[in-house]
Amino acid sequence: MKTIDALARGLEVLRSLDERRGQSLAELHRVTGVPKASLLRILDTLEQGGFAWRAIGDRRYRRRVSLIFRPGIDDALLGIGEIAAPFLESLRMKVIWPSDVLVHRNFRMELVETSRRQSALNVAVYAIGYRVEMFLSAPGRAFLAFCSDAERAAILADAAAHPPQLARARQVLAGELPAILGETRRLGYASRDPLFGGTEDKPMHVHDDGIDAIAVPAVANGKVLACVNLVWPRKYRLKAQIVADHLGDLQDAAGAIAAAAARAPKCSTE
Repeated sequence: MKTIDALARGLEVLRSLDERRGQSLAELHRVTGVPKASLLRILDTLEQGGFAWRAIGDRRYRRRVSLIFRPGIDDALLGIGEIAAPFLESLRMKVIWPSDVLVHRNFRMELVETSRRQSALNVAVYAIGYRVEMFLSAPGRAFLAFCSDAERAAILADAAAHPPQLARARQVLAGELPAILGETRRLGYASRDPLFGGTEDKPMHVHDDGIDAIAVPAVANGKVLACVNLVWPRKYRLKAQIVADHLGDLQDAAGAIAAAAARAPKCSTE
């Protein structure tokens, strides 16, 4: 029986997209053997048909999470990044500063989408899947402040069993955390610790990504689905101005992401 060559090529590309880390155009070309010009047309067709998407954070192509009949936890979390992408881009166009969306997984915050690459501003860029510590980062503190008591207790129990590598994180855990979380709830946003350089294993004098950040939770049906931040170079000392001018915009974006995720079966809020 004669096959439809164009359809066969499209299915081969779609099969190759079944990888959570995503693939670049060059990688897909190497794996499938489809010429790049044809590959671009196939990918455009798959995107328009709702079968594939291209993350703004790393420009890699992925098949849509909604195509998975029985999504696992990683698929559900990545689906929040897929949903968040247009809201992040709209937020960046409005406030200039880029943002990340992070979800809680295995006692860390995990990056699932970011608009940093689209920004002309000089800020450090982390790959999708980058894991962020809980007690010094703005997203980690936002999650801890607004998550359920059970989730918070589990995170603290893990930290007690596996103490953080950073001395500053251990100091926060030893006595400062309740006040930090109380202030976060009062203000409605979390702030990055001024002594946090961006990694969970290197102190600031060894590694400093040079950014500052605030973050808010994306909440649906009483559950924190993700946290959304705004980031900017710390040297500009803009926190007070950004809070005054753009906290409402950040909260609106987080609310829109949560509402869209709540409507999507793959991002269950149960």
